[in-house]
Amino acid sequence: MLHEMSVKGEAEKKEEAVKFSAFSQWCDDQTRIKHNEIEAGNQKIELLKAEIAKAAAHIRALTDRIDELEEDVGRWAKDTKSTTTISEAEQKDFVATRQDYAESLEALDKAIAVLKRQDFDRKQAELLQASLLQVNSLRLVPWTTKKALTAFLQEAPKMYSDALEGEDMLLRSAPEANAYEFQSGGVVQMLEKLRDQFGGKEKT
Repeated sequence: MLHEMSVKGEAEKKEEAVKFSAFSQWCDDQTRIKHNEIEAGNQKIELLKAEIAKAAAHIRALTDRIDELEEDVGRWAKDTKSTTTISEAEQKDFVATRQDYAESLEALDKAIAVLKRQDFDRKQAELLQASLLQVNSLRLVPWTTKKALTAFLQEAPKMYSDALEGEDMLLRSAPEANAYEFQSGGVVQMLEKLRDQFGGKEKT
C-alpha cells in the first residue's frame, strides 16, 4: 500500500516537474518574445521620432517658404497697385500733353497766319496781339520764346499806331514799318520752328 502510494507520488512529482519545466520554458519563451517585441517597438519609436523630427523640420521650412511667398505676393500686389496708379497718371499726363500740343499747334498756326499777312489795320493788330498773347500763355512754349514774344508785343502796338496816323506819318514811319516787317519775319521763323518741333512731338 505504501509502496503504491510512493510510486504514485513519484509519478505525480515527475509529471509536475515536466509540467513546471514546460511552463518554465513557455515563460522563458514569452519573456524572450516580449523582450524582442519591446526592443522592436522601441526601435520603431526611435524611427518614428526621427521621421517626426524630419517632418517637423520640413513643415518649418515650408512654413517659412509660405511666409516668404505671402510677403512676395503682398509686395507684388502693392507694386501692381503702384504700377497701375503710375500708368493711369502717365496716361492722363499723356492725354493732357497731347491736348497741349494740339492747342499749341492751333495757336501757332493762327499767329503765324496773322503775322504773314502784315496788314496795318487796327482790327488786324488786335487779332495779332490776341493770337500772340494766346501763344505766350501756352504751357509748352519755352521761356526764351515767351520773352521774345513779350518784347515784340510791347513794340508792335507803337509800329501799328505809327502806320495808322496818316499818309504823311506813314511815309515818315516807313523805317519803323520796315523794322516791324523785319522783326515779324523773325518771329514767324521762330514760331514756325516751334510749330515743327511741336508737330513732331504731337505725333509720337
